[in-house]
Amino acid sequence: MQQLELFAQPTSTPQYKAGDWVKTKRKPAIAAHIKRGEIFEVNAVHPNNGSMRFWNPYINQWDFLYSEEVKLTVEPVVGEIPKLTVESVVGEVKTPKNYWNCDEGYSGNGWLESHYKIRVNDKQRSIKYPEIGCTGPYYSYRWMDGKRQRAKYTPASKCPAVVKALRLGETVNEILKIISNQ
Repeated sequence: MQQLELFAQPTSTPQYKAGDWVKTKRKPAIAAHIKRGEIFEVNAVHPNNGSMRFWNPYINQWDFLYSEEVKLTVEPVVGEIPKLTVESVVGEVKTPKNYWNCDEGYSGNGWLESHYKIRVNDKQRSIKYPEIGCTGPYYSYRWMDGKRQRAKYTPASKCPAVVKALRLGETVNEILKIISNQ
């Protein structure tokens, strides 16, 4: 009987309480579809094992996290887009030539698109216009394959030939041969 009472005692005082916001330190063992770095509000804390109940939006039901899987954080601000701090540098960033199928828009044989890569909050994303801290331009030839858009990276040295082929109305296969030829 004394052994059962031993297990009925809380192992430690729960360090989290209902209403706290927690961020996952790693992929939880039990919670479905939750990844590292996601933030949730604690709804209730189990008094014995310290597990925390939260609403799991991936499965639309209550789920559980354990204290070793999370850390305390602040309430997330919904709807705020992370802002990129851009500082002035000597000179201006010039807009490069954007081929876009020779400024004629989409045609049956595709189009050439330029884009830049930039890191915002440790995540890389693609942008259309140059900003300070970005890399590029990178070009890709894009075409429609039925209802699906396809793309192929195009080296800058091949862009003039691709533009010429687009103007001449070459087929997608011919343009892909131009890009693939060394």
